Amino acid sequence: MARNFSNTRGFVVAAASSGVGKTTVASAICRILRDRGYVIQPFKTGPDFIDPTYLTLAAGRECGNLDGHPCPDLMPYLYAEGCGSHRIGSEADIAVVEGVMGLYDGLGAEGLYSTAWLARTLDLPVVLLVSARAVAASVAAVVKGFASLEPLAPQITGVIANQASGPEHAELIGEAVSKFAGIPLIGWLPAIPGDGFSSRHLGLVPALERVGTEETIERCARELASRLDVGALLEMARLPSGRYEAPEIETAPAKPDGSPVRVSVASDDAFGFHYRENWSLLERQGAEVSMTSPLRDDAPPEDTDLLILPGGYPEVFSGQLSGNAKYMEWIRDFSRRGFIYAECGGMLYLARGMEYEGVTRGMVGLIDADVKMTKELRHFGYVEAAAVRDNLLFKSGDSLRAHEFHYSKLVGEAPAAFSVRKSSGKGEAWTDGFVMMEGRGLATYLHINFYSCPGNSARMLSLAAGGRG
Repeated sequence: MARNFSNTRGFVVAAASSGVGKTTVASAICRILRDRGYVIQPFKTGPDFIDPTYLTLAAGRECGNLDGHPCPDLMPYLYAEGCGSHRIGSEADIAVVEGVMGLYDGLGAEGLYSTAWLARTLDLPVVLLVSARAVAASVAAVVKGFASLEPLAPQITGVIANQASGPEHAELIGEAVSKFAGIPLIGWLPAIPGDGFSSRHLGLVPALERVGTEETIERCARELASRLDVGALLEMARLPSGRYEAPEIETAPAKPDGSPVRVSVASDDAFGFHYRENWSLLERQGAEVSMTSPLRDDAPPEDTDLLILPGGYPEVFSGQLSGNAKYMEWIRDFSRRGFIYAECGGMLYLARGMEYEGVTRGMVGLIDADVKMTKELRHFGYVEAAAVRDNLLFKSGDSLRAHEFHYSKLVGEAPAAFSVRKSSGKGEAWTDGFVMMEGRGLATYLHINFYSCPGNSARMLSLAAGGRG
């Protein structure tokens, strides 16, 4: 029998397609509710690491990722953990979950791990964002279709129209949606000059990298607040329910002197693409986690045992990274005694050199290969992988689920850590990742959610503590 697993009510902000303004509207809603005194917990559906920077800024609380592909059974647990259900005195009042792509877009024709899948899994209502540009009553057909796609449809309880031309246009849309789809229009936004968040590749520019983000969020919140039935929105929010399963979290041993493994995570404009839950999991497993900046710091803390370099946009900041010779020299020295785990952009930083916009700059040099940026997107999407040799996280033969997204390739040393193929089963398998430093280093294009493999992250900490994997 279904039961409530969190005391935080929530709802999902979804859309008919990408590019309709989900992040703008979800961020505005977070700010509106926050300004009214509510503690807001934002989430982003899927493996998006950029939109959460906007939601975090808008809500004033770290945005979590709810990505069903790596750990489908843990969505209720991660929702509850993110909302603070297990932390006394810090529980959120309302959760705002931003969707990904279109409502039903996920893996395969049935949209596995899509926004609709997540809404059904958590049993949360959906507020559907639709574009009002160049349409009026036709919006009702869109809403009705999205609300009745059985057996995949979640419960759509409200509609917000974006880029309406004015009150009369919005009123017409609301009348049509209510009459033909039976769902109320609870808000609308006009086209706001200058409200767009800048894009790079297939995503937004991270919030803190973009000048004026705070002012843009405030402006959009003001515009939406005057046209949003906040009372109706809050009334729609409900407690999640469904099957709740907590993971078994294996703790790692302390170091021989009894102190915890000290983990330094790169976190700045160049490195910020990661599952944010990973660091809290490492702490629960006994590690002490701190942040460091390869752009600004001379070096991580001297007592670092494990350096983690997440993904990001190192190519955009390659001049600054290359210019911080002290930090790179520290990494080279650290590689002779410590442990390093790098994902995607972090891996590129460890290469010999990086070419970007016609300029090649020297990088750390732990990987005997050079970075070439590509115009085409390479290996985008959910993947299944198997370790083909023992490494810092996995033993040979271990399988995992992950995500890739990059416009680059490495030319030189051949990757030899994982055999990878798309989760859709289409296309040829490829080899990925580098095992370095006599097994103490691992660099890969794969973005890995440690909650999908807590025993493996404990293995990494155990190795860093001086134990055996």
